[in-house]
Amino acid sequence: MKNRTTPLPEVASEKELNQFLLNNLNGSLTQAIKSTVSIMVKAEMQQVRAELGYPPQLSFNGYYDRNLVSPVGKIENIPIARWRNGNQHLPIQSLDIFANEQERFYELVRQLHLVGVSQRKINQFCKRVFGKAVAPQTTRTVFLELLEQEAFQVNQSSLLDAPQDFLFFDGLWQKVKNPKTGEVEERVVLATIGMNEAGDKQLLGFKLEHTEDEVAVKGFLESLIKRGLNLTGAKLLISDESKGILAGLDRLAPAVPVQLCLSHRYRNVLKYTPHKHKKSMGQDLKKLTRATSREEFLRQIKSMQQRWQVVTPKAVLCLGRLPHLLTAYFDFDSNLWKKLRTTNVLERTFREVRARTVVNQHQFASPASAELYHEAVFGNLNQTYFR
Repeated sequence: MKNRTTPLPEVASEKELNQFLLNNLNGSLTQAIKSTVSIMVKAEMQQVRAELGYPPQLSFNGYYDRNLVSPVGKIENIPIARWRNGNQHLPIQSLDIFANEQERFYELVRQLHLVGVSQRKINQFCKRVFGKAVAPQTTRTVFLELLEQEAFQVNQSSLLDAPQDFLFFDGLWQKVKNPKTGEVEERVVLATIGMNEAGDKQLLGFKLEHTEDEVAVKGFLESLIKRGLNLTGAKLLISDESKGILAGLDRLAPAVPVQLCLSHRYRNVLKYTPHKHKKSMGQDLKKLTRATSREEFLRQIKSMQQRWQVVTPKAVLCLGRLPHLLTAYFDFDSNLWKKLRTTNVLERTFREVRARTVVNQHQFASPASAELYHEAVFGNLNQTYFR
């Protein structure tokens, strides 16, 4: 018997090869499903015919074509056996083989959207795999279903049992269309993450505001306190250098120590450093981060100030500002230093959010739309990213 294996074509790139393999795989699966469904339906009809007392030698009267939607796409022209007197009123369950794929389909759409796949790409994917596109209303329905789940109600759930030994604060700026003026405005999503000494984390809440000033931050913090946040009982508050956030924290929790984010401070120092000296400055900042005590940290800052004063005075001034707020993390176990000296946990969370807001072209149709979307994304991160 001759070998009928189809040889691989000559391709110019790995992408073309993957496309060829995908096309052939889909073709093979399609044919397999078509044959399997046809055989199963015929076998089931034979069984039904026997149960109904038809003669076993009664033949079928040809076939007619049916189309089904399967996990690998739309399967067209499946030959379904036909009796001489028709197939009406027969309990042919095999025709519903893929009915249970609908829930899996919606779950796939939900997960694709939550991980930041655009509506256009979701449509392309679903057309390819399921043989049908996703209407925008479907995506909205998926998110409304998510928001009805208690786990995704970030701003409604109680914080009494939430981790809150260490609290991280930051703001994420988003573009939102003003429903009254029609203009696209910059609005800030104030957010906080709580962490305990075991390293367990949870995004405690967020609030969409026009500004990041003291009044807005104070209102945000009070909303968290109403839900059970013990702000004054926290061991450390970690923030960027936003004046509004720091003023709000000082107003409501003046006795709790504050740690300024070292990453933000280092970026500002490098911003004032001439380009040709950035690499050398960056190496000094890495050494500073490796300090094993508050005293060593402050000694290295003083040494850097002496070395860089003439070269870049603005960077030196930035580096040495409020040094006591850069070293609060030394008061805790050294295993926690890496987590407590920056707001990177929130920065990473915001990157996850930005990756998802790209599906809305980085702007939202209204404040309500922005809040709903962030509610779903933050809720999803609490269920996956922080677990």
